[in-house]
Formats: sequence, C-alpha cells, structure tokens
Amino acid sequence: MRYSDRVKILTTVVTKGPLGDVKTQVPSDWLPCRITDVNQTTSVNVLGKYDSKAVVIHFKNNVGKIDYVLIDGVKRLPTPLKNARGNTVVVVGGA
Repeated sequence: MRYSDRVKILTTVVTKGPLGDVKTQVPSDWLPCRITDVNQTTSVNVLGKYDSKAVVIHFKNNVGKIDYVLIDGVKRLPTPLKNARGNTVVVVGGA
C-alpha cells in the first residue's frame, strides 16, 4: 500500500495548573497514511448514517491514542477500527 498522504493527529494532554487541571491539544508531526473513500455499507455500519464525504485513513504504523485528525487544516473526530497487521485504521466523517 502506498502511504503518500499526510495528516496530523491531535492528542489531549492534561496537566496540573494553579487553578486545576488544564487540557491542551498537542499536534503530532506529519504522519504517513493512505486516505480512501468509504463504501456505503461501512459508512452506515460505523457512522450510523450514509456520509458521502467520509474517508478511511490507513496509518503506516500503530499511532496510539487519537483524539482528532487534521485533514487539510480541518479538525475531524475519528471513529477507530481494529488494528490491522500492526496498522491503525480510522473512519472520519465528512466536514
């Protein structure tokens, strides 16, 4: 599989501050991935509705915790799928 696309992931980090816990979102570096369209069956099964702008992102390696994905500067909430052969696969609904 060609991993010619690049996206960033956002992870929420909680730190202690003087007034309590502070949540900050930390972006990653550009990660290699493959972005493909979602077929109708997968869109309905995973997202609960048909979304023509939904995409599947296949990351090259296991990337761990993902809170948000930045695709073309747009922050989107991913729905994780099972890790396949050590790779992370997520479905992201349309903007």
